[in-house]
Amino acid sequence: MRMAANRKTADSLPVVIDYLERNPGFFLDNPALLSKLNLPHISGRNITSLIEYQVDQLRRNEQSLKAQLNTLVISQKQNDRLANEVYKQASTLLEAESIEALYDSLFQFLKREYYCSDLLIFFFVEKRPHHDYRNLRFKPIHSKLRYFFSGLFNVNKPLCDSLPAEYIDAMFGKESNKIKSTVTLPIKDDEPLGLFILGSQHYNAYRQGLSINLLNHLKNLFVRQCSTLL
Repeated sequence: MRMAANRKTADSLPVVIDYLERNPGFFLDNPALLSKLNLPHISGRNITSLIEYQVDQLRRNEQSLKAQLNTLVISQKQNDRLANEVYKQASTLLEAESIEALYDSLFQFLKREYYCSDLLIFFFVEKRPHHDYRNLRFKPIHSKLRYFFSGLFNVNKPLCDSLPAEYIDAMFGKESNKIKSTVTLPIKDDEPLGLFILGSQHYNAYRQGLSINLLNHLKNLFVRQCSTLL
């Protein structure tokens, strides 16, 4: 019988806790109950009473909120700075007078602002309009690479990391063992046109958010300018 009673008390505990959480003024409305409760002092960690414990918890919560706010402020400043740098880089890309200058300008910017160690750009074409330059490459329209990324073209959204190791090996070659993070952006109109891939030697370099949205903007601008120069 004792075990059954203990089990019943344990089963009722969540109900009691839930009720008190929804009625924080319960003991103010029923002060007589306080004389029947066992409210021990808590020792250790400079806490000597339940009131002081509550104050300490509130202080910790306040410090946590301040830290979160400070992180948001710093993040916003970083986003504002990056947006400004992307705006300036966009103007530079529009001034490029050759495919080579266009690629080099973008790559230098991405190395500085996106921890990019390798920039791969593939265009799927029926007829090669230009010779390959560095990692700007023109692939046949029925290339296996296009087939491998058919899922990405269907979704038509940037993909952060998640590339299989064999893909990284095939695309980055000798540098593949140094690649710790990738972001892959489809180049797509009505049909898949190509791939825009950044590789970084830093872990977790790319995460969905404003920085990837800005990168997508640069990609689109690069593609438009590239078609003008070809």
